[in-house]
Amino acid sequence: MKIDFLKKEIWDLMRTIQVSKDTVTCPVAKDYCITPLQLRILMEIKLSEDLSLNRLAKVMDMNNGNVSTICKKLEQQGYLTRERRADDERFITLKLTPNGQAILQKMEQDIESKYCSLMEGVSEERLEKISAGIKELQLLIEEMNEQQRED
Repeated sequence: MKIDFLKKEIWDLMRTIQVSKDTVTCPVAKDYCITPLQLRILMEIKLSEDLSLNRLAKVMDMNNGNVSTICKKLEQQGYLTRERRADDERFITLKLTPNGQAILQKMEQDIESKYCSLMEGVSEERLEKISAGIKELQLLIEEMNEQQRED
């Protein structure tokens, strides 16, 4: 039963999250003429200080060449910079430009204004249940990652 839960429920949850995320972000990204994948890359760069191209590729579960191509386009659009590290030119560090930071802030405001009234109707009890479930899922995933490192 537990392995069936893992296979079905968690996979279904991940799929639902992906589809729902796309439903929320796709229209906003389209308004700013970027793809949902480009938006995700900008968000990942925002979350991490001195994010390398290699690390971003791992986080995105993509190969370095594809991530590099997307980042070059985002750099041409003025949303990020790609800088080779002085100590090792093989490594490229990605940083948001002020324009990249501004577009993410505008998109966040657009999403908030669109869904703010919906969230106001969600009870504290419901939010606490959601938060507790997410924390439990994070713990399970961390345990799975730890086991993977040991194998």
